[in-house]
Amino acid sequence: MRFLLVSDIHKSYEFYRGYDESVAVEWLLEIIDETKPQVLISAGDWDEGMTSEDFGRILSKVKLLTVYGNHENFPIIQRYAIPNGKVFEFGGLKIAGINGLVGDNNIKGIPITTPTQFMNAIYRIKKYVPKLDILVTHQPPYIPEIYPKMRPDNYNELVFEAVEDLKPRLFFNGHMTAGCYSSYKFPSGTKYLRVDSSQIYKCYGLLESEVNEVRVYNEDNEEVFSLTF
Repeated sequence: MRFLLVSDIHKSYEFYRGYDESVAVEWLLEIIDETKPQVLISAGDWDEGMTSEDFGRILSKVKLLTVYGNHENFPIIQRYAIPNGKVFEFGGLKIAGINGLVGDNNIKGIPITTPTQFMNAIYRIKKYVPKLDILVTHQPPYIPEIYPKMRPDNYNELVFEAVEDLKPRLFFNGHMTAGCYSSYKFPSGTKYLRVDSSQIYKCYGLLESEVNEVRVYNEDNEEVFSLTF
């Protein structure tokens, strides 16, 4: 089974750094048509421009597993986001996600996942499956090796420790603006991947479940990275 991995689509009606973000969904639909995945996995930040019609167009072509981030049309995305810690199985892969950024208080109407809620989701996953294949979050872990400007705090350090405890085979997140993609291997062996699918980078991953391989492509649809997990 083929999975398309994206994050930070950021559909809005602004020009960010000179890029027209209003066409983000049209770009994504073109990628779906070209790559023909059965499942679309998103690590959030669809942004405030997303509508029910946009998600309807996506769902007419592919199954959707998405968490929400901190830049969303929240009344819309919360209808489509997967529940925290619920495990789905597609193509023999067990997949779960946790929504939002981790924090202690909601900020300007942005739903925040508390550390307790985050860890409760981790515990639910551990209770349901002995080994998770893919964990999806918007919140990044603290990995200064690939994000040198990231400041350590209780939240990103919590995510790192939780991944070390859960040991999913692949951890996929968004949020960070750090080029087309980032990769890392946790001490526990978990493989890590982030891709930036905004109109700035237009990067995405294709996962083939038969071989447990992810290939990352750039805006020219050229392969720039691959990993197995």
